[in-house]
Amino acid sequence: MATVTRTSYINDVRKQAAIVATHGAKLKAAAPERIAKAGKLVQKRRAASDESELDQHAHAVSRLLHEVAFYPPHDVRRETPGYKKAHAHMVRDLDLPCLACGVRNSTLKEPEKNPFGAVQMETHHHIVEWAMANAIDPAKFNTHVLPGLLRKNPQKYGPYKNGMTKEQILAWVDHDEDNLWVLCDVHHRHTFVGIHAVTFPIWGPQDILDDEIIGDYLAQSKQKAAPKKAAKKTAKKTVKKAKPH
Repeated sequence: MATVTRTSYINDVRKQAAIVATHGAKLKAAAPERIAKAGKLVQKRRAASDESELDQHAHAVSRLLHEVAFYPPHDVRRETPGYKKAHAHMVRDLDLPCLACGVRNSTLKEPEKNPFGAVQMETHHHIVEWAMANAIDPAKFNTHVLPGLLRKNPQKYGPYKNGMTKEQILAWVDHDEDNLWVLCDVHHRHTFVGIHAVTFPIWGPQDILDDEIIGDYLAQSKQKAAPKKAAKKTAKKTVKKAKPH
């Protein structure tokens, strides 16, 4: 396996920037035609159906997100003592709820309070992802992030009003509670609802969605999953019967 160095990482970022710039230029060039086509499509839909009836029913939009993430060189992820302490404080001591569904460490075994079937509580690095820490520019962090932290907690961040060092930023990214969100494993990593699996505009409002709509979606999901589970059980039974004694 090739060794990832700072130079190779910088080259990768430059390539990514060039790809983005090229793609952006193509989009701008094609914009007039795309806008004209979109306008014609809207007019066609309005002519075919009463506008008041458009998108009035709950519906799913399936799309494929193509993402290329460039990470700087970093150590293998290991939980530091500072992270373990912060995680335990937020999950066990404070018993904070999942931001998306409200389940807590203390209610994981209560189905009525754990509708998505989470099995554990986790902590998510929400401002700066742990794997991105080595790429953070202290000057930019102190310009764009630190002022907000100072407004939120002037007593805590007052000593750093003139700026945080690289080492202090690395420690903050790893285990400061201001960079951690408590999430259940489902809304942290699960397909379709996890913050690492879907775009933020879709993930963000999950905690304020109508309970009736959520219930309908859960019921539909269980109905769709039932035939697959039954098919798997049938397949297993068939394999067992086919095995020679």
